[in-house]
Amino acid sequence: MSEKKRDIWVFGDYRNYFQNRVTLQLLSRARELAVKIDAEVCAVVFGHWTEEWVDEALAQNPTFCGVVQEYIAHGADKVYLTDHPRLALYSMETYALLMERLARREKPEIILIGATTFGREFAPRLAKRLETGLTADCIGLDINPEGLLVQTAPSFGGSLVAEIITPERRPQMATVRPGTFQ
Repeated sequence: MSEKKRDIWVFGDYRNYFQNRVTLQLLSRARELAVKIDAEVCAVVFGHWTEEWVDEALAQNPTFCGVVQEYIAHGADKVYLTDHPRLALYSMETYALLMERLARREKPEIILIGATTFGREFAPRLAKRLETGLTADCIGLDINPEGLLVQTAPSFGGSLVAEIITPERRPQMATVRPGTFQ
């Protein structure tokens, strides 16, 4: 029986979909990282898509093809989508609980989250629940020869740059500033 392929997850933060493209930037970078460790890229999306939301998206962008389809177009091999009316509003505790349960079941190698206002609050809570480390506000991501995520982040008020790895705990987690990647 073949071993399950490793996953790199990107949390799909679509609230400011047309102003903030951090999820698409992370999917693009995750695709590059996945090649180095033979992993699949997965987007994780929680929410509730009402007709009004889709109508507003179409009004802002007539070529709107849907969040899930765009995530796939930008590098996701698969999308974990949870659509429920209770997810229409961002709830930190609900989202953290859902993500924890999904991560414990699917066991991703890496989780990337945009360093948005929501992501900066969500990611540490998730890392605590998963009992793993988190590097916040990364400005670079790479894979080292051992296959570990190298997370580059400013330290000491931005006067130094640190390269951080999580050698033992999984998943490896990082938040990344919007605009860091293409």
